[in-house]
Amino acid sequence: MPNTARALPLLAVFFLLNGCQSKNIVPVGSPAATKAITASPNQIVGRVLAVDATLGFAIIEIAASAPPAALQPDALLTTRTDDLRPTAQLRSRGYRSSRTLGSFIIDGQPNLRDEVVYRAP
Repeated sequence: MPNTARALPLLAVFFLLNGCQSKNIVPVGSPAATKAITASPNQIVGRVLAVDATLGFAIIEIAASAPPAALQPDALLTTRTDDLRPTAQLRSRGYRSSRTLGSFIIDGQPNLRDEVVYRAP
């Protein structure tokens, strides 16, 4: 028992020091270490609430963080699925009622609940 009590702290130190070793250290000056992460130029406007393909318009539920530029008339918006595949291009009408925004469908076919994004200039 006394030998076990003496060996236990040594084993604990051994395992802790081995756990701190890393074989995949990236050098500071390497391209992988200096590559900057940039933010996406797409800003979330909201989600498609309703679509009328025959009249060519869609109503968007506006997110709380929607950029003001996306809510202006003639702003170009893109709808996309949850896996980020684009489904349609919309042009904002600038008509806003509470938390909804009217838009014209320019190209494609938006689906209900598609995410709507605005590409910042």
